[in-house]
Amino acid sequence: MNKKFIIASIVLFFVLSCRVLASPPSPAATAIPPSQTPQIPTAVPSTATLAPTSTPAGIIALDFVSSLCNAQWMNGSQHLTACPPNGADHSGGYALVIDPTTEGLPAGTPVFLTIAGIYSDAFFLRYPTFKVHSTDRFRATVRCQRASPSCNLDFRLEYYDANGKYHSPYAEWHYVAGQPQINVDFDLSSLADQSVDFVLAIQPENGGLAQNNGALWIAPVIYRPNP
Repeated sequence: MNKKFIIASIVLFFVLSCRVLASPPSPAATAIPPSQTPQIPTAVPSTATLAPTSTPAGIIALDFVSSLCNAQWMNGSQHLTACPPNGADHSGGYALVIDPTTEGLPAGTPVFLTIAGIYSDAFFLRYPTFKVHSTDRFRATVRCQRASPSCNLDFRLEYYDANGKYHSPYAEWHYVAGQPQINVDFDLSSLADQSVDFVLAIQPENGGLAQNNGALWIAPVIYRPNP
């Protein structure tokens, strides 16, 4: 065989070998070590912004603020005069629709204040008979007024059934001054098709003084989504 041909073949072989070794591996051939395998998040990061949930259109089936004077006022031991005139004796406990701006709420927000009596440990508002639908919900925001820095009490939703039996507590929310306000959206379907007298009640804890437990019911309603 021609000596020059042999030498040329050898040179060509080494050139081709070097080009193959110098070429980068293809992406499909690149493996990720187990310790570096990307992890799929199992929760939304705390910094993420979630889309707000939509609320279906509906009606206010019962407005507890506008119906305040139609309720029976009680303090556990006696019946009180509903919406008494200015200057009346409030020692038995009272409720009062207030200016929302005095509590840092937007103008026009329906809100009333309830305070238990000096010689009683609770205050009750019994509303006229109401027939509950299966989709009804009790909605309200509850907290103490600014002038009650030592407030410590229970907000309660209670009711009388058609036979006059009192159900207490049906639902309750405990609040202590300094805590965030409580936004309530409570399902009433357990009372569907029943005619009941709802009761909004407050009860200070640990025998707290009435004047230190001013309770705010902000926009309390029975909300009924459209079918």
